[in-house]
Amino acid sequence: MAYVLFLLANFALFVRPSELSPMLEGVQLYLFLIIGAVICAARPLQNQLARKVFIQQPINLCVVGVLVGVAMSHLSLMYLYGLRTGVIAMSKTVVYYLLLVALVNTPQRLRRFLMCTAISASVMIAFSVKDYFQFVGTWDGNPELYSAMLHDGDLSPGEEKILRHVVELNMNDTTDTNQHVYVFRMRGLGIFNDPNDVAILIVVVSLICHFFLTDKALGPVRHVWWIPLGLMVIAMYCTQSRGGILATGVAGTVWLATKYGGRVAIGLGALIVMMLPLAAGRIGDIALSSGTGQSRIQLWGDGLAELVSPRILFGVGEGMYQEYARLVAHNSYVHAFVEMGIFGGTFFFGCLFFPAYAFFRMHRDKVYIQDEDLRRLRPYMTAILASWCMGLCSLSRCYVESTYMIIGVSAAYINLAGFYQWRPRPILMFNRFTVERWLLCSACLFVGCFVFVRIFARYSG
Repeated sequence: MAYVLFLLANFALFVRPSELSPMLEGVQLYLFLIIGAVICAARPLQNQLARKVFIQQPINLCVVGVLVGVAMSHLSLMYLYGLRTGVIAMSKTVVYYLLLVALVNTPQRLRRFLMCTAISASVMIAFSVKDYFQFVGTWDGNPELYSAMLHDGDLSPGEEKILRHVVELNMNDTTDTNQHVYVFRMRGLGIFNDPNDVAILIVVVSLICHFFLTDKALGPVRHVWWIPLGLMVIAMYCTQSRGGILATGVAGTVWLATKYGGRVAIGLGALIVMMLPLAAGRIGDIALSSGTGQSRIQLWGDGLAELVSPRILFGVGEGMYQEYARLVAHNSYVHAFVEMGIFGGTFFFGCLFFPAYAFFRMHRDKVYIQDEDLRRLRPYMTAILASWCMGLCSLSRCYVESTYMIIGVSAAYINLAGFYQWRPRPILMFNRFTVERWLLCSACLFVGCFVFVRIFARYSG
């Protein structure tokens, strides 16, 4: 029962009834379902917080560490309101993660979870694509468009906007009549309300669809997965997301490296890099010295500058980045280090480092998994994690369920892979060897952020 309720809650995470119909405004369906799942799975949830599990699955420890990091970021500044709201919000995300790891505990459940996730996300993306084309039809060439953009730009976060999707003015391109060109970018629903959010979700769904499309055990029915795959291609174009294209390239390279070896991946990866400048429109315009790329580097610099102070340990406070840098960082790693300091930022990095290191160990040590589905799934799971890690370089998503869904499904797979070895044992242990590598890599990332900003930031005046 708990597993079914969790699957329904996961569906509500993507397709929120309140956004599909005004009549359902205020209905907290996701909250009711997740509470029901918690009640039915109280014992498995408790087991995930045991000391033995923390040692055998360090990802759990890091996720709980992020919650502590959120609390300490506010407590160190004695900001009690932020402490209350931040801890409550992050606690919901931690519960979602723990439910996922506790309930997705068999290969069959993992398979069903991935299938339900792909279907749920496809429904949301299909609705978004349909709404996007209606939106473009309404606003393309509309003389009121620029006024609407100015109106929405003056609104505070959370206020209802006139424009449902993102509209940007392309200053580098004009029409035949010397008018500026507007770029329309598709948003999703709920927590996927940023084009980059939708784009990396599209990459994940595409990988899952390909997994089921190539599953010969499904017979002719597997060809149905061509439908959502085609939808993902259209949706990716609608997002006009450079981060999505980079995530796609990383996912493809990692999938090839895991399945066929590094030489094939390097060769095709180099080919993709050479072809990238030929990409049309906004997607192909990837530059660090000007435009969006440069403005984001400056945002990172503004945030990191606040850490050159006693705040370096616990940060400026969860949710406070905008107070110091005008906007969020648009980079989850920088965002986590600035808001939660070295303490919380290191735990957030660990949430992604440990699954990545586990997949690397499985590939390097040629770990044999007895279950055929799990064996075939390994390149896809590795690529899913890699694409999300890449996507987080252009998004601030340190605390939302979507990021911890990827972390959680990776942890669930690693747990199953360890159990289905010839001699069941954890893939990764929380010991001195792994802790040293985690802390060293986290320190390199932290210092690397400062060095990167110092080299590439171009402040005028």
